[in-house]
Amino acid sequence: MKSQVFDVQTIKKFDTEKRHQETIWSDDHARISLICMKPGQEIITHTHHGSHIWTVMEGSGEFVFGKESRTVTTGQIVVVPAFEDHGIRNSSTGDLVIASITAHVD
Repeated sequence: MKSQVFDVQTIKKFDTEKRHQETIWSDDHARISLICMKPGQEIITHTHHGSHIWTVMEGSGEFVFGKESRTVTTGQIVVVPAFEDHGIRNSSTGDLVIASITAHVD
């Protein structure tokens, strides 16, 4: 497999009804998805069997982890350990774009 560079500005997509999530790269070890959310859209609290990383590419939102929440914004990276409840809501008035990196668990 060759190295790749992704231009988020040209591949981001939004849906007015629900968040748009699209896998932009994957192999046997990991997956990268681009998540695009309009104001008010969210990813409900959930867990994974492996660690999960979100990089905020554009906008801001409310990251929920366990019973806490925190505002995250462009340029921040969120690392979620395996089995920790987490979710995010676009609580802003602008668009939110997140690169989601998940390792495959055997």
